[in-house]
Amino acid sequence: MLVLAACGGDDDAAEPDARPADPAPDLDDAAAWLRVSLATYDGGGSTYLTGNLITDPPLWPYDVEPVDGACRFATRQTGDCVPFCEWNQACVGGVCVSPPLVRDAGAITFDGGSAPVTVPFEDGFYQWFDQALRFSPGATVTASAPGAAPFAAFSLAAVAPAPLALVGIDELRLRAGTPMTIRWQPADPGSRVRVTMGADLGHAFFRSVVVECDAPDEHGAITVPQHMVDRLADPQNWSCGDCFSQEVRRYRRARTTAGSVPLDLWVNQTASFYLYPER
Repeated sequence: MLVLAACGGDDDAAEPDARPADPAPDLDDAAAWLRVSLATYDGGGSTYLTGNLITDPPLWPYDVEPVDGACRFATRQTGDCVPFCEWNQACVGGVCVSPPLVRDAGAITFDGGSAPVTVPFEDGFYQWFDQALRFSPGATVTASAPGAAPFAAFSLAAVAPAPLALVGIDELRLRAGTPMTIRWQPADPGSRVRVTMGADLGHAFFRSVVVECDAPDEHGAITVPQHMVDRLADPQNWSCGDCFSQEVRRYRRARTTAGSVPLDLWVNQTASFYLYPER
């Protein structure tokens, strides 16, 4: 999904981890979305197209805290369910709760590359993968579908961002009391960068805690507040650390309304990394 870089405890005192000011994050995400996820790396890349066309509220079993700087922290609501819930369910108040159904809006066409890609609705999902970059940076990617009750027809477009180059990934550490700053090379004014990190206790579909941070690309860095780092690093929230990757994405986003349903199109350049508390 992505790649992240951060610096904790720089040797160079002239470049502190904390930045002079944190940008206001844009965390106003629509529940229904389409994603064009592009991963660029030496020798090639990949394209992953997904769609979450839902008309009901999303399943988000978290207590979300107020934004602090460019980040917010969320803790999963806990409960005991017997028998255990299915992999995509959450135990909320002792009850297994399923996510809303993805709706069929007809085949979705993604255009703006060398050739259009059509993704059908199959087995209750929209998803398509290719081990090649199908959309170039700067290309206008249009997503459209004819609609099928209860999800109306739609068409919206966003520009593919530049590849994401993260800085200092080998220096990233997760431990209480150590600052964490995620840095990248600004390369695409007008785009934004979103960081999503979470612990992996229980190998569950929903992580025990989640940190989300967001900033304009030109800012070049996001500093995670120390109190969030300390709680994310708490070993009681973790198992092996290898069950989920963490995500950073440079993105551009467009929004429309399909009938009465707000719908986002995300066009991302993504990278992933593994992160777990130092032992």
